[in-house]
Amino acid sequence: MIQEATINRVLDRLERGTEDYETEIRDFAESQPELMDYLTNEDTEAFTEAERDLLLFAALVIYQSVDDERSGMPEATGEAIASAEEHNYEVFNRSKGEGFRDRLTPFFEESAEEELLAFVEDLVLADETEEDSISGEAREPFFTTLKTVIDVLT
Repeated sequence: MIQEATINRVLDRLERGTEDYETEIRDFAESQPELMDYLTNEDTEAFTEAERDLLLFAALVIYQSVDDERSGMPEATGEAIASAEEHNYEVFNRSKGEGFRDRLTPFFEESAEEELLAFVEDLVLADETEEDSISGEAREPFFTTLKTVIDVLT
């Protein structure tokens, strides 16, 4: 399991801007081209520009956190991405609960990556009055996309 301390270290490094963000994104795209295609395909056009930017940032945090703790990360394939995404939507469709947070419970129950999921949950459920919050209608696809990233990288 990826540790919270690793996620926080990556977040701090990216937020401090000690590295060139564009270079970080380019390195991610070169290392995981099919995953980057998935994150920038026409399905993400339904997100606002701020949501798309946050999606890429979160995916970069996930990628770098996994890369920091594990060596030799395999390149995600389109087939693996499609399979993981389909599974994640099936979990959402089966999940019950009154609120969005309740619908996330099955994901935590079946995943060993609780810290990465908690990071994504915090992003998705941030106060909607904040500038970089996720709209209500974007929550499920945003969470599902990042859960798919976690699945194919771990």
